[in-house]
Amino acid sequence: MIAGMIFDLEFAIEWMETERRPGNRRGIERRAAYQCEKIFVPLLTQKYFRSSEPTYEWNDHEKEDVITSWDRERIEDALSVLTDREREVYLMSRGYCLTYSKIASYLCISSSSVQTMIERAEKK
Repeated sequence: MIAGMIFDLEFAIEWMETERRPGNRRGIERRAAYQCEKIFVPLLTQKYFRSSEPTYEWNDHEKEDVITSWDRERIEDALSVLTDREREVYLMSRGYCLTYSKIASYLCISSSSVQTMIERAEKK
């Protein structure tokens, strides 16, 4: 029993000293990009846009895709880091599901510029 306690304490001390789990070969800072990214769910983004759209009298069905206030706050916080142009392009692409070519034609820019802005926005 004492040996088990000693092992547990040594394990905890090593974790605190090295700032990584004992036995791991790589720290979190050395992992591949896909292993340390936080996933942003596209359906949640689309629900965010659908829930913020105005309702009209001629539209007889209610807002079916309402999100919680916590999710709304998280999305708004994530979008606040983007520039106005990046936000606009990102919202058109991910929120309203427009193609790069349609976005490019609406904004009078090239589709490669749209792709670059979306990649930059996703990194942020």
